[in-house]
Amino acid sequence: MNVVHWTNNNNESQSKSIRQSSETLPPIKKRISKRLQKHIQDTSFKELYKQQKLAEIVQKAMERIECQYEEYDEIKICGEIIKLNDKVIIKNEDSNVEDYIGAIQKICTIVEPRTLKLICLCEVQWFMRKNEIICHKPRARSWIGNQEIFSTNTNDYVLAQTIVQKCTVVDCEEYFNMENCDSTTYYNRLEWDVECKKFTNMNTIKMYCLCQQPWNPELNYIQCDKCQKWYHFECVGLKGGSYENKEYACGYCN
Repeated sequence: MNVVHWTNNNNESQSKSIRQSSETLPPIKKRISKRLQKHIQDTSFKELYKQQKLAEIVQKAMERIECQYEEYDEIKICGEIIKLNDKVIIKNEDSNVEDYIGAIQKICTIVEPRTLKLICLCEVQWFMRKNEIICHKPRARSWIGNQEIFSTNTNDYVLAQTIVQKCTVVDCEEYFNMENCDSTTYYNRLEWDVECKKFTNMNTIKMYCLCQQPWNPELNYIQCDKCQKWYHFECVGLKGGSYENKEYACGYCN
């Protein structure tokens, strides 16, 4: 018998669609694209910075010869070296909400030509946290652990000074086998589609217990000595987080 404990667009009318031929659409899109580019060029770095349009700052800097734009493999923040692909905790301005987590994809600096202001930015690939998922998938609350995060295909730029520190992201099995985990250690096993608001690889996850839910390494489980299946303590009526007998047989095998 094994016991596991965890301590620590509005639709256009049909007539309008008919009037728009395929020959007229490309020029319209092209003009829109040109207007957007012109808007970025006409907007000052200061204005973009105030609006926190950091991706547009990077685009503007890369298009202007007079701007000093550089990319780096690492950066030092608060005495800690942050490198490409490192996982980091990013400060959330809302003190009532958990900080963000992302993976560093790019590190760059921009010297604004008029004021010589240095802007240091990092492009990050976001992870989603439990509270961001359960608002769309409330039934997942019971099997998502507090330290579980979900990878996405969403990237964004952040100011380097908003990075708090590095963190560790491992897979679920490695997290389960770790003896000591602090609050900066997370585990990831699923990817979240931000636009469709769903998991993209849920079919790869094995289900456990009578409730048929994914494994949560932060909960207590007990294994039946006969069928070798794992169950939540609560689902099989075991309370107190412990089981003193040498052997355990589930309701199906007893």
